[in-house]
Amino acid sequence: MLRAASKEKAGKLSPLYIRLSDAEGFDQSVRTRIMILPSHWDKRSETVRSRAMIRPEDRERIVRDMMSLRDYVAVSYCEARKSDDVPQGWLAKTVDKFYRGDTMSEKESRKSGNKLLIDDIMDEFLRDRDMTVGRKKHYETLRSMIHRFEIYYRCISRRSRFVFDLLTVNAEILNLLLDYLESEEAYIAKYPKIAELDPSVSRVKLRGENYMTSIFKQLRAIFNWANRQGYMKGTLFAHFTMPKQRYGTPVYITLDELNVIYRTKLPSLEMSRQRDIFVFQCNVGCRVSDLIRLKKGCVVNEVIEYIPVKTIRENAKTVSVPLNKVAMEIIEKYADMPGDKLLPFISPQKYNDNIKEIFALAGITRPVTVVDSVTRKEKKVPINEIASSHMARRTFIGNIYRLVKDPNLVASLTGHVEGSKAFCRYRTIDIDMKRDLVKILEVEG
Repeated sequence: MLRAASKEKAGKLSPLYIRLSDAEGFDQSVRTRIMILPSHWDKRSETVRSRAMIRPEDRERIVRDMMSLRDYVAVSYCEARKSDDVPQGWLAKTVDKFYRGDTMSEKESRKSGNKLLIDDIMDEFLRDRDMTVGRKKHYETLRSMIHRFEIYYRCISRRSRFVFDLLTVNAEILNLLLDYLESEEAYIAKYPKIAELDPSVSRVKLRGENYMTSIFKQLRAIFNWANRQGYMKGTLFAHFTMPKQRYGTPVYITLDELNVIYRTKLPSLEMSRQRDIFVFQCNVGCRVSDLIRLKKGCVVNEVIEYIPVKTIRENAKTVSVPLNKVAMEIIEKYADMPGDKLLPFISPQKYNDNIKEIFALAGITRPVTVVDSVTRKEKKVPINEIASSHMARRTFIGNIYRLVKDPNLVASLTGHVEGSKAFCRYRTIDIDMKRDLVKILEVEG
């Protein structure tokens, strides 16, 4: 159990306290080095409040440090109980031991032992890679998943000190990790200890194959980076068969449907603004990560220019998109908005929620066939239920490709690299294009 100080002094940080108790009367608590404002701590869920005004990197650090300490204390307690060695002051000595080990530099830590743990290199990996805050959050989520897997593995095996060691992880361990993450919800119910040590598991849901592939691609990136840095020689990851990603035909709206959305009267000013942003995105084709970064200065002579943040590290190529009449109309509508933001964008999640509601209000609810991300089976759903910011990007690509049929030209407007496998998924070949191809074979009589 972790709790914050009971009182807050003029906005000053206070230490978290860790308490350990059991049914046999053991009950000790001690101060940790984790500092936080008491008002930012949710004692019920034992984590940082979701609405706390705190920098994302500070939130991630606090949660990470909290989980590492909690795992260390739990494992140490289980070992001590085997020999009944839990005297008065045990918790204080254990926490002190945790921090004394933690004071070693990263390189000293690696040299002193024969293990390479996720926590040993994750921070350095993230500092070395030029990522958005959103992508870094994905890696922090992966870190939490691996910590939970460690607890699970200790529960199912006799290896009470098991840790996910990059130097010794093999295909068998990786397959166990895959199985655990695919069915984590069930395993958490079977082994309550996982939830006790990580309250965030309450948000765990069923995961599809494509999501699992993205997780293991992130993990592979860490292994490859550690190998390039010389922290390991070779990697056993090469013997693991990655789950494959599968995609159905991209779903997007027609230009007529987009016009209906643009002309529909909506019940609130906020909804109308988000509709305008969606229509603008449909006309420029950028990712939402680039959309939220667009400034007024990005528009020059009715052309918008930006460098896609997703590929800026490997390919810092400027994307230039001429703005059509509708796009310019929307820009001019918000030209007097304070600040340098191009459009009144809110958060990506609220934006996606609003898009679904806007589709419904505009009557764009036709059924479409999609592949279920979990079952991998086809199903029909109203298009408004799967509408999102990425559908705006697909709408831009799909409608232009139908007219020009030139992947490289379209890619120059979207920021995809030539020959991109991702771009190929957008190039849905419709029936009109097929008719044009078949006509090539016609012989005049």
